[in-house]
Amino acid sequence: MVVISANSFLMNQFSQGRIAVDTIKKTVDTWKSKGRPVVIEFMYDQGTQRDLVAMNQHNFRFYGERAGDSMRINSMLYNWKTVASLMSVRTLCNADTVILKLLFDIEQILELLGAREPIMLRLQQLRTTANEIMRIERQKRAADCMTTQSIAGAGRETWNSRPSTDDGGTLRGRPSIDSSYTEN
Repeated sequence: MVVISANSFLMNQFSQGRIAVDTIKKTVDTWKSKGRPVVIEFMYDQGTQRDLVAMNQHNFRFYGERAGDSMRINSMLYNWKTVASLMSVRTLCNADTVILKLLFDIEQILELLGAREPIMLRLQQLRTTANEIMRIERQKRAADCMTTQSIAGAGRETWNSRPSTDDGGTLRGRPSIDSSYTEN
């Protein structure tokens, strides 16, 4: 979603003459120097797209409520750098809060890039699905925790409750070990 939206944004800015040609040349040269294949339009990875946007941010026209606020744009570019680095590595186990923050940041990035409505709706569906899955998993963990606590509690009663002894050293209703060996 981010790469496609960023490509559309960059193509729009390019067609309106807002991208400095030297930044495009620098990006292409850096890309080629790493031995990567030629790309169509601006379909680079997120990090490269983000760098291209950052180099031209003062010339671009952004979208959304934060479009005119340079501090918000700088914040979005910083968050985009973080998102790009997180998404470049296949991490199969992130905390729920990391996933939610990632979805929030992606929404902010897409809004500033002027992503189309179907993409924004799909992101909202993903966020809703993620929240639902997280809620169900929290409920399962809470139920498992309650079950574990009740099992542990039952075990404590069994192991910690000692049968009382009478004064003769025998357990109530059972002879003590010493009394069973009194035959000789």
